[in-house]
Amino acid sequence: MSTVIAKLHTEHVRLARLVRLLNHQSCLRTDAGAPNVALLVDALCYLTRFPDVDHHVIEDRMVEVLLEKKALPVDIGEEIESQHATLIRNGRDLLRDLESAVRGENMSQELVDIRIRLYAERLRHNMVVEELTLFPAAQKSLSEADWRTVEGAGSQARPDPLFDNEPDERFAELFRVINAEATAVSAESLY
Repeated sequence: MSTVIAKLHTEHVRLARLVRLLNHQSCLRTDAGAPNVALLVDALCYLTRFPDVDHHVIEDRMVEVLLEKKALPVDIGEEIESQHATLIRNGRDLLRDLESAVRGENMSQELVDIRIRLYAERLRHNMVVEELTLFPAAQKSLSEADWRTVEGAGSQARPDPLFDNEPDERFAELFRVINAEATAVSAESLY
């Protein structure tokens, strides 16, 4: 069932746009007066509330089904699941640390900036690993019944609050900035 993979791939393309934004925005200061702080908070909130609770759940279920079928090397399956656990933990920690940095508490703004870029790189790397290993294995090895099992893992899945239809009000500005940067990147690639 390529529709699950197509949906996950579409989400990866969207997440890659967010990764570019995090890399760009995190180069700016994370102090309370920095113009990007609200975008960073919104980006991290989105990442901890959608990919961490919906997107990765489907991918982890794909890993489980593929491992049961012995259609994915165990080390690759464990690596993908470990990457998801790290992303979830790091996203939540970053939200907390960003809040501390903004308030001028014990958290170094420079350290938060570095950790945001590292988080973005980990997310990018995770998507590359999945595109190169998980998706081809699933496409090749999963039956219709297996796909129903995988989809069942996401039966509680909600629409993407940033990219599906109209973004949630909370993410409207983040959506606008991501699209503006994507348009700028597209225009630059023409020349």
